[in-house]
Amino acid sequence: MENKIKVYNENGELEEVEVIDFFRLEEYDHEYALYTKNEEVGNNVITYVSIINQISKDEFRFEGITNPEEEKKVEEKIAKELDLLSE
Repeated sequence: MENKIKVYNENGELEEVEVIDFFRLEEYDHEYALYTKNEEVGNNVITYVSIINQISKDEFRFEGITNPEEEKKVEEKIAKELDLLSE
């Protein structure tokens, strides 16, 4: 998979990440990115999810999910998508 973007992280630092998926939850009016920095723990690649905001044509910013209910809905959405992929 080669879907890399440069994005400003929560600390305002520009970094390159590989996007696995983008999705939206209408009830929170946010776009989310499921992504990796290709870091490994054992044989597993670490994945992250953040709210993604486009700040210009080629610039994006990640924001943390601070609402516990929103975080739960995001986790449910990801689990549902993974279940569909495993069928």
